[in-house]
Amino acid sequence: MGLSTNCWKYLVLIFNVLFAMSAVVLFGASGFLIYKLFIYRHFIGVNVEYPAILLLMMAIITCSIAWIGWRTTKSMHQIHVIITGILIVLVVVIEFSCFVWAMVVWDNVEIDIKSTLSHYFEHTLTKTDNTDVDVIRWDRIQVKFECCGVSGPSDYTSKGHVPFSCCGQGPLDSLHKPYAADCSMVYQRGCGKPLHSYARQQVLMVAMTALAAAILQVSVFGFKYYKVDYCREISAEKSLQCIEWR
Repeated sequence: MGLSTNCWKYLVLIFNVLFAMSAVVLFGASGFLIYKLFIYRHFIGVNVEYPAILLLMMAIITCSIAWIGWRTTKSMHQIHVIITGILIVLVVVIEFSCFVWAMVVWDNVEIDIKSTLSHYFEHTLTKTDNTDVDVIRWDRIQVKFECCGVSGPSDYTSKGHVPFSCCGQGPLDSLHKPYAADCSMVYQRGCGKPLHSYARQQVLMVAMTALAAAILQVSVFGFKYYKVDYCREISAEKSLQCIEWR
């Protein structure tokens, strides 16, 4: 038994609104997480960003599916429901795969960060200009996370002194002028552990966002097909009443 036109319109409207809302939330969340990882890409590497980037792409695709569903509302063909369902299944499978991928990255992030951080630190030690962009990046990290070097202030032994950022003293202005402060207390912990904890936290958030998006969209998908059955029942009842009246 076919579905009534009014029931179809109600079904498609509710589905597209819910689906579009989930896509917008996913887009904002994944974009924010990419930013949180991107700002420390020189220290933690770019590999940890890939699951978040994939999640952002899924948000864009989800928005596209919602838009296509909205554009095809007038046609009222059930084939569109089937095609949309197939696309949603693919999106959910990819999002769940993104969750698994993010958990794998979360488990191995310490190895990736250790290699990237050590290499970048050795590269920065060769710089003699305090206004060099790499030196400034390290200064900001050491001030923000209250740390010194990779494993501690002993990492600066080859240089003969620790930078003032190991005491919490940053650049005096936006032009990164030389530091002018007495270093009375040097941070004893290295930046490896704080950055490792930070990266793990952000990657875990990516994984949980991917899992939540998959569950939410499965729920929307199930709601849609529940309403399809509901509309069929209404159509069947109306047809039966019409036959009995005749």
